[in-house]
Amino acid sequence: MNKKYLFLSVIALAGTLSTRSAQAQVNLKSISVGASYWKPSLDYWNDRSMLTSYNAGAGAKLNGTVMPTAALEIGLTKGLSIGGRVGYWKQSVSSDLSIAGINRNEKFTLSIIPVSLDLKYTFEGKTAGDETAKKPFLTPYIGVSVARYFINDKFDRTVVNNTGSVSETQAGNNYGVQVFVGAEKQLVKKLYLGLDVRYHLGSYNQVVKSAESTSTTSTTEKVSLNGLEAGLSLRVKFK
Repeated sequence: MNKKYLFLSVIALAGTLSTRSAQAQVNLKSISVGASYWKPSLDYWNDRSMLTSYNAGAGAKLNGTVMPTAALEIGLTKGLSIGGRVGYWKQSVSSDLSIAGINRNEKFTLSIIPVSLDLKYTFEGKTAGDETAKKPFLTPYIGVSVARYFINDKFDRTVVNNTGSVSETQAGNNYGVQVFVGAEKQLVKKLYLGLDVRYHLGSYNQVVKSAESTSTTSTTEKVSLNGLEAGLSLRVKFK
């Protein structure tokens, strides 16, 4: 998918929808906290990195995990809103290794903080001000996001009774896109339960040092962040 084309389409959609209301009322619509299960591809780490030699050659993988999320939403016009959302994803793998009679333990930890700016359209069935209209059982919505992914990884090697122990960290960030659908259900007057399903489209570049301990050369590997996320959240709605 062409991210630039999708981003321009989002801007065009926002402009079209905004013209439907001459008197847009900007207001804080909701705040929410939740938890989501996200499984990014991480193809380099899982398929081509040093992790493939872990566990006596069986390999170790960075799998999906549950991450906490927090978000706020600002209403623009009827059905249309923008919002900010942040999550925290973290996974670790480790293994004991023995090379040329030297025993060591290696541990790799990867953390990702996805921060997104959401453009969301909610299919509101009830007309504003019409208190007699029956509220729908579920209120669906769709949207797209421009995201920034903040990456931090840490590699620790502990060599038993020998030299060569290391502890290294790398950090960086890159942009991506998310598309999402969902629905929310009113629990009490201002409290709602939301179900959100989104697909991440993004990647980042990882600097990889040579496996030779005396080498100073490095290469750059592209790591995919593509993957499905699904989660629940509790939302306090003000409008």
